[in-house]
Amino acid sequence: MEKLKNCPFCGGEAVMETFTTAMEKKPRFRVRCTNCPCDLGWDHWSVEEARDAWNLRTEGKDNG
Repeated sequence: MEKLKNCPFCGGEAVMETFTTAMEKKPRFRVRCTNCPCDLGWDHWSVEEARDAWNLRTEGKDNG
């Protein structure tokens, strides 16, 4: 699995999170920075989709 890039704004470590509602019964995924309030929101239906969306973001600090 491809690694999550660091936050494009502050360079902080990114983490994947999952959330499932009782009504949908299907998990949603997001990536968020552990250092600042940057995140993608719960708009992704797979780990790969969330990871790819995060990693396609504009390169920023320490994101080489």
